[in-house]
Amino acid sequence: MPRPEYTTEELLEAGRGHCSDKLAAMLGSLGVEKRHSVLANYTDVLFQGAEPKLDTLAVDLAVGAARKCLAKADVPVESIGLVLGVSSTPGRLLPSLVCDVFARMPELPRTAANLSIEYMGCSAMSKVVDTARWYLSCNPGKRVLVCFMEAITPLSPELPGFYSHFSEVDKEEHQDTVNVLHGFLFADAAVAMLLGAEGEGPSFGPVSNLTNEQPEDAELGTVPDGGSDIPVVHGRRAYTLGPDVTPRGSFYARETVRMALADESCALSDPRDASVLLLHTGSVRILDTLCEQFGHPKDAESVASSYRVLRDYGNTLGCSVPLMVAEPVHRPAGQGLLVAFGLSFSCGAFTMTIPDGGWSPR
Repeated sequence: MPRPEYTTEELLEAGRGHCSDKLAAMLGSLGVEKRHSVLANYTDVLFQGAEPKLDTLAVDLAVGAARKCLAKADVPVESIGLVLGVSSTPGRLLPSLVCDVFARMPELPRTAANLSIEYMGCSAMSKVVDTARWYLSCNPGKRVLVCFMEAITPLSPELPGFYSHFSEVDKEEHQDTVNVLHGFLFADAAVAMLLGAEGEGPSFGPVSNLTNEQPEDAELGTVPDGGSDIPVVHGRRAYTLGPDVTPRGSFYARETVRMALADESCALSDPRDASVLLLHTGSVRILDTLCEQFGHPKDAESVASSYRVLRDYGNTLGCSVPLMVAEPVHRPAGQGLLVAFGLSFSCGAFTMTIPDGGWSPR
């Protein structure tokens, strides 16, 4: 995690006079108590128009996680045949995150294959599992190093004005409220994993995927500028969010879980039977909806990691589900379900089979 940490109370205090009472109440009920940022002056950047001061570079966040992972794994680095760099908020657009990681880590084999999985938003973990399974099926003696990294807080829009709840303003002003939500919900993190065809830990997959079931789902949330279509950016890049994200996200989660349960490799017949249920932390509202949908009480230990990660780290996009997998808790033996979904719009659901005796991340 980046060193700087900001509580929701601190952000609300810094934003006093900028938010209506109803908006402040909504921001305080997202389920996020604190979040980390690569910025040393995040509150001043949001509400005072200060120039961002980086406490750490985005790539160094990824490298720090990767080195901790390799130290814990204690395996020959020569066994790494593929390195994945996973981000929707890289520190720079070129070189890619994965190539920057190679440049910062001379200990990695120069001949290892590398691949960027970028701009897949919160569904990234499912793409990683698919890719690793494909690679390891062809190279069972090799390992895959995965570097997840998100540094989204520097992209949060400045908030110099006064802002109101969605219900208090006309539709044309909803984007201003989305900008405030962006500053409070999202946060920065990095997670690294080492995956292999064999080992003592859990096994993942196969993955059931669903992407843009309806063409208009691609527009549920966008970052429209900064690409070739709109190359000129005035200020920070825009982030749009449509009102149907929650119901459509629930649909995607339900459909991919249904497909995962139907796979012959799945030992579960009902999501209620899952030993653990790790759900992307969009917001507490989305988590509550999915828990009810899948028959797990909100206070059940099977879903506790989803709520804890949201509470302690915020919505870290592609890092959210990996943070749950890496949480230092003992997982009981059995088969769990992981659901990663988000803007673009894409979702993947897959099993996590935990061996007899259970498993605790190193």
